[in-house]
Amino acid sequence: MNVLFRLAYRCAYAAARVWWFVRRPRTLGAMVALWSDGQLLLVRSSYRDRYYSLPGGFVKRGETPREAAARELAEELHVSVPAGVLGLAWQGSVRFEHRDDAITVWEVRIDSRPTIRVDGREIVWAGWKTPAEARTLRLLPHLHQYLASR
Repeated sequence: MNVLFRLAYRCAYAAARVWWFVRRPRTLGAMVALWSDGQLLLVRSSYRDRYYSLPGGFVKRGETPREAAARELAEELHVSVPAGVLGLAWQGSVRFEHRDDAITVWEVRIDSRPTIRVDGREIVWAGWKTPAEARTLRLLPHLHQYLASR
């Protein structure tokens, strides 16, 4: 069943890329940098599995970027963090996938690592990496810039 969900995500992503190519939109997204013991929680999605990223996604209408970051973390990994504890760590805009992608990265440090649940549908992998380990991976441009700013 997960194979069908992953296929649906890949098809939707391919269609979105065509739309972005035609429209060249400005998008707004939010990501969470969850830190524990000097390691950062990274994810890989089923539709963009060549890149490592942070949990996150698009900001919905009527939602703040901070709220979006907390929502995405809960949706993608079943980790609940109150939006109020997220601190703004980086913001910028990158031309990526034919769109002007404005992203905010919200940071939180935790003492004990939560149980991470990867559904195998949208998110296919999650794991903890040091910044040095992360820099050796193929990162989304926003994540690369966030790490470079630290």
